[in-house]
Amino acid sequence: MAKNNKVLNVEKRALGRVKENEKQSWLSISFIWIGILICIPSLMIGGALADGLSIGQVVLATVISYSLIGALMTLTGIIGSDLGLPSAMCATKTFGDSGASYLISVISFISSIGWFGVQTATCAAAFTTMMAIFGIGFPQWAGCVLWGAIMLATSVIGYSFMKILNYVAVPFLMITCVYGAVHGINLMGLSELMAYTPSAPMTMTSAVSVCIGGMAVSVVISSDYSRYSKSRTDTLKASFFGVLPAGVIMVTIGGIMGVTTGESDITQMFVNIGIPVVSMLILVLATWTTNTGNAYVAGMACMKIGNFREELRPHVTLVAGVIGIVMALTGLANSLIAFLNVLSAIMPPVAGVMIADYYVFGKAKPENWYRVKGVNWIGILSWAIGSVVGLFFSFFSAGFDSILVATLAYIILNTLLGKTSLAGQGRLPLPGEEEACEVEA
Repeated sequence: MAKNNKVLNVEKRALGRVKENEKQSWLSISFIWIGILICIPSLMIGGALADGLSIGQVVLATVISYSLIGALMTLTGIIGSDLGLPSAMCATKTFGDSGASYLISVISFISSIGWFGVQTATCAAAFTTMMAIFGIGFPQWAGCVLWGAIMLATSVIGYSFMKILNYVAVPFLMITCVYGAVHGINLMGLSELMAYTPSAPMTMTSAVSVCIGGMAVSVVISSDYSRYSKSRTDTLKASFFGVLPAGVIMVTIGGIMGVTTGESDITQMFVNIGIPVVSMLILVLATWTTNTGNAYVAGMACMKIGNFREELRPHVTLVAGVIGIVMALTGLANSLIAFLNVLSAIMPPVAGVMIADYYVFGKAKPENWYRVKGVNWIGILSWAIGSVVGLFFSFFSAGFDSILVATLAYIILNTLLGKTSLAGQGRLPLPGEEEACEVEA
């Protein structure tokens, strides 16, 4: 009986290592990434790119962008799959345990739960509009509570329910979006669409930068999902098959619909092709598959901040999600969008520092990784340098530039000062491994 119920068990694995019998197929991890990518922002990026690129150029820009993102996600994801640990714990060597808790995890928590609030409010507005089409008056505050609770429940249950949600929702969303694109092509004509020339051309560099910016944070949180991967090869497959096809398809569809409807607002795109109800349903469902990840990541970050016991993960995620719902109800989330954008911009360099530490100094060997006590100031400084470059001195894409600069900064600083920076700080055992550590000592 226990075996049959395993799929719906509430996940209680948080900061400790994922055991071998808990590992999942690469396909299930891939579907989670696909569900995250099948979202309104992806379509809106496509619509925005179509204002300055031909459809062929949109495809080229997205292939370049998501190939880079997939490669970076593979690098950070392998750290998680090697160690069986989430991002917050993988960062405890690079930044020190305290640094990972009180700086990196705090930024991740505020950013993730803030975006959960924003997306919950967006979903509630779409649902209220959809109900009005059927003559039903449904207040937006009630929509925030209803859909916030539904999306939060998915996150509280954890990986198993998120996997099922995406298995069900992804095919429907993909088919519906493809239908919207085909319908738009039929209205405009394929030859006219392919001959489309934008009035205000955009450079390919700018286009790639826009696409990378939309997924840069995913490079940091990749380990939250890849820790369930069975091997490095599976991590590679999950990253590329979960990101590249879905990203290219969704952005291209957004571009096609933008050109054929003359709109960059995805909701208005579907309204213009005569299917407003489907438009609202897509908005709700796409927000659900994406936003559940926001609450999940926020819960993981909060677990690290408080170093809570493993079994408290569902409760901690629940509390974090309730905070997000309150932010949606009060309008606080939407008023903080500019602040949340800044937090999102300073998250990517975290990945650069982790990549440099694990692959350059750790030789990509799990046995060379350990949880460092206190703060690794070289990691913090390298992250800060990457953040400043990404925010104020970007030369290609803010997300990519900040990762690259943070990587180089850590390599240089750790080469010069590494032996003294961690001296005397000691190692800490992982949650659930305290007794083993004591025996070894």
